[in-house]
Amino acid sequence: MFEFIPPGSKSHANRCLILAALADGKSFLRNFPFCEDTIYMIRGLRKLGVKIDIDGDNVIVNGNGGKFSKKKTKIYCGNAGTTFRFLTALSVLNHGEVIITGSKRMLQRPIGDLVEALKQLNVKIDSKNGFPPVKIAGGNFSPKKVIINPKISSQFLSALLLIMPVLGKDFTVESDNDLSSLPYVKMTLHTLNQFGVKVYQQNFKTFYLRSDLKLKPAEINIERDSSSATYFFGSAAVLKKSIKVYGINKNSLQADIKFIKILKRMGCTIRWGKNYVILTGKKLKGVSVDMNDAPDSVPALAVVSIFAEGKTLIKNIENLRYKESDRISALSTELKKIGVMVNQGKDFLEIIPSESYVPAEIETYNDHRLAMSFAIVQLKIPGIKIKNPECVKKSFTNFWSEFNKLREAYKI
Repeated sequence: MFEFIPPGSKSHANRCLILAALADGKSFLRNFPFCEDTIYMIRGLRKLGVKIDIDGDNVIVNGNGGKFSKKKTKIYCGNAGTTFRFLTALSVLNHGEVIITGSKRMLQRPIGDLVEALKQLNVKIDSKNGFPPVKIAGGNFSPKKVIINPKISSQFLSALLLIMPVLGKDFTVESDNDLSSLPYVKMTLHTLNQFGVKVYQQNFKTFYLRSDLKLKPAEINIERDSSSATYFFGSAAVLKKSIKVYGINKNSLQADIKFIKILKRMGCTIRWGKNYVILTGKKLKGVSVDMNDAPDSVPALAVVSIFAEGKTLIKNIENLRYKESDRISALSTELKKIGVMVNQGKDFLEIIPSESYVPAEIETYNDHRLAMSFAIVQLKIPGIKIKNPECVKKSFTNFWSEFNKLREAYKI
């Protein structure tokens, strides 16, 4: 049986970095995942004057209580959406001008709903017609209710929640639209709690503090990343093999725990243990599933489904069009290259497996999740070539070396 230990969760790590920077004192983040997204976050915080030390896989953040005074600075975030959105909110606390920009794809990803929400705080902030770059000049805060539209990205809401303790007890956030990726907002609330602040919520529509709670420095073990594990679970599923993955908790708030449950619906057997899970692949069947709350595992699910019996419908996934690539169109285009029948709509993918597939060169669109997902296809279809495989460094720097261990263990 192949055994695998995923890296730390970049989603949890980036939330911890923001809160550690806002706390007053020294925080220790252990099992830290060093990938492009978290490195961009560390660089951005350092540009704002936060002292961050690195010791092996530990990160020590010397928080300054939310006081930033860089007169003028520019922060580059690559294509790291979480980093860009969180730093946008954090930068309104700076007394000076901050310009936040990113890669060509990042400049195509919407930021307008977050900018409009921050303007309600009497903050001077502008974007380019609702897209990056963003220019922030701070302002005199008016603690009150702020209304946010989180439909495109839950990161807009999380960004506001993360700075909430610094803005004070009278600050309330209200969502005025359907919330995508709810588990990531739950993760934000959980991480706030780890730093000593309890944010109350009503139906995940209204969020508020009952008292003027102060963020406390913390020692945090970053959770193992369920998103990174999906490609290994998916591999075992299509190969009809067993895999044991450590550090994955059945009760985790991470969204992509859902992927394990979907594989069980598709026919795999699952056995949970203390701090591990064992998945055994069996004959797979297609499913119909709403993935609004776990969009990051859609590429892996789409790839696994081509080896199932019967069609798979993946629905309520419009927010995938605003990720590192337009993942709905990208998955449709690349799966068709190898002979899969695919129908796509504004917010869905329908995948109809074929009896045989052909080799192809897969375009990754510089999207880490596409590259890692199509690695699963390589296990079953000879002649699959993945362009720009190094894009996996965005979230999982040593993915290919770990994946090669899986290939060797399964003698592929």
